[in-house]
Amino acid sequence: MANATAAKTTSIQPRFIRFGDAPGYLGMCKDEFNKTVRPNIREFPIGKQGVAFDRHELDEWADSYIAAKAIEKAANQDNNRPRSERQGATQWREKRSPASTRKVASGKSTRSSGASDFEKALELVTGKKQSSI
Repeated sequence: MANATAAKTTSIQPRFIRFGDAPGYLGMCKDEFNKTVRPNIREFPIGKQGVAFDRHELDEWADSYIAAKAIEKAANQDNNRPRSERQGATQWREKRSPASTRKVASGKSTRSSGASDFEKALELVTGKKQSSI
């Protein structure tokens, strides 16, 4: 049986974040990081060629960026509603076309008129009245 404390692993975030990882830490590409973030924070060497940033300073930059750029929204506004429940989505369903008000059994006409809708439409298009043979 394994010891419970041995199974526990602790995740320690590094204080120094290398240049290659810093854009991903903030969720952006390297070009945007170089243009928007890098001019505003300090960097320092790690080893012979490495460059790093202080994680706390990246967090502070992110906090100030959010404070400056965030768009305020109404507290009662629900931006995650399903599309089918959008406000006014049922308004178009309330209007019915004249054709949809008829009740029809499957395949049987419920009207007793002599000419079918098809025959009337054909007469209008061709200009000829169909014979009733």
